[in-house]
Amino acid sequence: MYLEKLELQGFKSFAQKTVMEFPKLRGSNPDIAAIVGPNGSGKSNVADSVRWVLGEQSLKLLRGKRAEDVIFSGSGTKARLGFAEVSLFLNNNDKKANIDYDQVVVKRRVYRNGESEYHINNSKVRLADIQLLLAQANFGQRTYSVIGQGMTDAILSSTPYERKNFFDEATGVKQYQIKREHAKSKIKTTEENLAQVKSLIREIKPRLKNLEQQIEKREKRKHLEKELHHLQLKHYGSLWHSTNTKLDDLRDKKKTIEKSHLSLNKKLSELQNKLQKLEQEQKQADIGDYDKVQSGYQQALTKKNELTGALAGFTRELEVLERLEKAHPTNIDTEKLVESSHKQIDLLETVIKTTTLDALKDLQSKAKKLKNEITDILKDKDSAPRETTTEKIHELTKKIRSIKQELEIAAQEVDKKQNLVTDLRKVESKATSIVFDTQKQYQKLQLELNDVSSKKHHIDVELAKIETRKHDLSQEIEREVRGNLKERIKNTHNNDNQSHDHWPRIANVKSELEMIGGFEPETDEDYSETKKRHDFLAEQLHDLEDALKKTNQALHQLDAVIEKQFNKSFEKIEKGFTEYFKILFSGGTASLTLNRQTELEMLNEDIAAGLTKKEQEQLANTIKMGIEIKASPPGKKVTTINMLSGGERALTSIALICAIIRANPSPFVVLDEVDAALDEANSERFAAILEKLSHQTQFIAITHNRATMEQANILYGVTMGEDGVSKLLSIDLEKAVENIA
Repeated sequence: MYLEKLELQGFKSFAQKTVMEFPKLRGSNPDIAAIVGPNGSGKSNVADSVRWVLGEQSLKLLRGKRAEDVIFSGSGTKARLGFAEVSLFLNNNDKKANIDYDQVVVKRRVYRNGESEYHINNSKVRLADIQLLLAQANFGQRTYSVIGQGMTDAILSSTPYERKNFFDEATGVKQYQIKREHAKSKIKTTEENLAQVKSLIREIKPRLKNLEQQIEKREKRKHLEKELHHLQLKHYGSLWHSTNTKLDDLRDKKKTIEKSHLSLNKKLSELQNKLQKLEQEQKQADIGDYDKVQSGYQQALTKKNELTGALAGFTRELEVLERLEKAHPTNIDTEKLVESSHKQIDLLETVIKTTTLDALKDLQSKAKKLKNEITDILKDKDSAPRETTTEKIHELTKKIRSIKQELEIAAQEVDKKQNLVTDLRKVESKATSIVFDTQKQYQKLQLELNDVSSKKHHIDVELAKIETRKHDLSQEIEREVRGNLKERIKNTHNNDNQSHDHWPRIANVKSELEMIGGFEPETDEDYSETKKRHDFLAEQLHDLEDALKKTNQALHQLDAVIEKQFNKSFEKIEKGFTEYFKILFSGGTASLTLNRQTELEMLNEDIAAGLTKKEQEQLANTIKMGIEIKASPPGKKVTTINMLSGGERALTSIALICAIIRANPSPFVVLDEVDAALDEANSERFAAILEKLSHQTQFIAITHNRATMEQANILYGVTMGEDGVSKLLSIDLEKAVENIA
């Protein structure tokens, strides 16, 4: 790989597009190009442009203060430009750059607004991509690929640890160090991401756990709800079926009872109509007019009784008169005597009827009075003459005979009337018997109807209870049961008959469900999203841990490669440094020493004592490497390189640079007046070294030194006119020599 062409446009003093073409390989050796010109003409801007396009970020090294300082700022006759652009055209036939192109064009452009662009073969890339690509090809924008004014002395004046950075590029481990830095950066980023992911997982885990618990509770709730539905189906299904069965049975019984009730009512109504008809017929029956016959019978019987009574009275009166006539044939007032006899008869009848002692006591006084009255009548013999007793007897006898005749006639009439009454009573008794039988049937039916009505009423009461129970059960089902289970319960045909009481378990399940509580509708979505995020983060955590492990392994491998490569190249550089030092100084001794020291050892003891144990362990495990340079010109005993003179320091630096170039040649090296401090003899020695090294690498030397110019194959002259713009002139020295010859 070598530099074919350099294009500048708007970069510092190169306002116009300027193209520098460098000699191609002739044979197998690169050529040397020299850039010459007066001070201030812009020669060093060429070196700055190369450093800038290779990715230099330090404005101090580019001799500027702001990013826009690299853009042509204008002059009295020419306006300033809006951008600066530099392009490197590299021949990559040997594929030293890890890219599938024979020519690699690296371009950088910057605008006045600060916007910057990097391109590789006209494709936008990152600075890191360019740095890695160039590092793989042993380029370095800040070290020996572009060696500027003062850099040679900076190598010697820098600390051993700062000098180590220069040697990293010189030994060809820069590409690995870039990868190492990327790996470390990746490790740091990965650790930060890992910490962030762990932090997020720590934040998410409690919520996820809570959601998982809710999901578990929900699953438990689902199981309990399923069990509850099963139990409710059995419990309420059994009750509903049992209730409906009882209702159906009662309704069937009610239908049967109602049929019986209706039949009995019908029969009872028929008997009632029959009974009314019989009673009506009985009332309307005209068999001798019973009332009239009965009245005639009573009249005849009364007349007979009256005649019998009269006959008895007259008979007694006759008997009394006859006894009186026999005993006292005197003139006794018979009328009074008869009247007293009648009173006696009445008294006797009263005594017969008397049943109490007090009544008898009352009758004693009446008997005494009647006795005295009869005694007085019998004592009154000398009273005025009255009708004789014989006549009275005769009259009474006559009357008695007449009454007996009437009595016989009355008795016949009574018998006749009695027969009529008896016949009527027989007819009435028969009708009454039919009515009575009908009434008995009616009463029997009425009792049956009452019994049926009672049963019907009992069934109605039970039916009302069952219907109320069914209504309450329906409301309880509506209240307790959810979803289509209601229809399933009401359509169930099981007949558990409550052989197993499910209610205690239902109550326990409901209690457990109440303890579990409800769930928000978003729980599933939240759990799904949280679980998805947690799983994603867990996967990321696993990937990050795996990536961290692999990156650490790669870092250890890179460290091993870097150490091996560095040590190998360092030995070559040290050997070359000694060799070139002796050439440039015509003798003397020079060496490079590699020092290893931990960061803890580099610290002040007081500062180290103030650190924590963890910090001390961390610093103790961090090793820093430094490079000590020892150089002693012939005839001198120098303990440190700081004791060398300016010329000696310049020669020492050049010897070191030449050793580095030989040990690990860069595709090209830009030398910006590195030979300015050399005298003529040393300049010739330096030019001779360049000529030898040009077989390994391409040199672009910005110089005022004649010896260096003599070694160049092509010479570019840089001038600047009044407009402040650098212009380029070129001479192919080999062609010029050929033309002279």
